[in-house]
Formats: sequence, C-alpha cells, structure tokens
Amino acid sequence: MIIHRTLFAVCFGLLLLPFTPPAAAATGFEKLPGEQGKTSPLLMRIVEYQGSTNGAITVEVKNPTSQPQEFNAKGVYFVPTGNANEAPQRLGAVGPFQLQTSNGNSQRMTHTTIAAGSTARMTLDVYCIDSHRASPSSSTSFRVAKERAPKPLIESIEADAARSTADMGGVSAPAAKSAVQSEVWKNRDKKWIRLDGEGAQEARK
Repeated sequence: MIIHRTLFAVCFGLLLLPFTPPAAAATGFEKLPGEQGKTSPLLMRIVEYQGSTNGAITVEVKNPTSQPQEFNAKGVYFVPTGNANEAPQRLGAVGPFQLQTSNGNSQRMTHTTIAAGSTARMTLDVYCIDSHRASPSSSTSFRVAKERAPKPLIESIEADAARSTADMGGVSAPAAKSAVQSEVWKNRDKKWIRLDGEGAQEARK
C-alpha cells in the first residue's frame, strides 16, 4: 500500500507541473533571415524537396506577430544537415516562388504579404550552389541557412539567368532549368564567398 500511495503521489505531482509550449525549433520552424541589414520576425519550415542538382523545395512561412509581414525569397538558401565536410550541395532560391492559394491553385510571385498569425505554403525553385560537391536528392535533409546570400551574388545570378533564359520563357520555365543552373555555378565560382555550411570541401576555394 505504501508503494501504491507513493506512485500515486508522484504521478499526481507530475500532472500539476505547469505545461510549457514547445519552442519554435521543436515544431520544425526555424528563424528566417531577413534581407541584408534587416531582421525578420518570420519563421520557415521545410516541408519537402523534390529534385537533384536543381528542383523545387516546398516550405511554410509563418508570421507569429500581430502585424502583416512582407516575404520574398531573394537570397534564401538551404544547407544539408549533417557533416559539412561530406554533405552534398547547398540549394539557393532563384526566381519567383509559387504561392499556394486556399482553393488549391498556385500563382507565381516575387513577394507576398503574410497576415498576422498566418502561415503560407509556397514552393521555391532552387539550384545547387556548390559545383564541386555531389548533388543532393529528394531524401536529403536540409535546414534554412542562418543568413541570406550577399546582394552582389544574388543580383549577378538574377541578371545573367534572366538574359540566358529570355528566349525560353524566363527563369521559371521548365526548359530554362539547365541554363539557370549554369549561371548559378558560373557566378558562384567567379568569386567564392563563404556561406553558412562551409566545410573542408571548400578548403581549396
């Protein structure tokens, strides 16, 4: 009887402990870095990646504040989890993203406003940014980079990609994938800039 009473007291005591909601990281959401020189209150969660050397990554962007917040994907990139010395290529967003609407359709946008307390689901076209590394796959696990890619790198990729895909229907056209990937690698290798997720693989850079 003493043992039973002791167990009951312990269990009952646990029930009385205050409940603490899990942190954002525990829900899969990570802090979204702001544009250069700015901070952002938005959070991002990676849903899935479909592709290899390039593809599409579906994410959810959450606005935990009481005010509408602007979102654009310029400079956002993703880092494979695990050992950076052996990880496959990082992925960088290029071009307009597809915002999923409430009726199940999607539309291409360069930016959007996320209402207070709301979460938006979108798909970003992404391209490998480390030509010397192996390609990722749809089973590769990624995290959101801690900062955005530098503005000069973003602008040079955008300009060259737009020029090389002008007769293909633009950077978002399926036929333009290979051309955009070439421009990403060309600009990335032209002047190497250290990004989140560097490892021994980048020592020669």
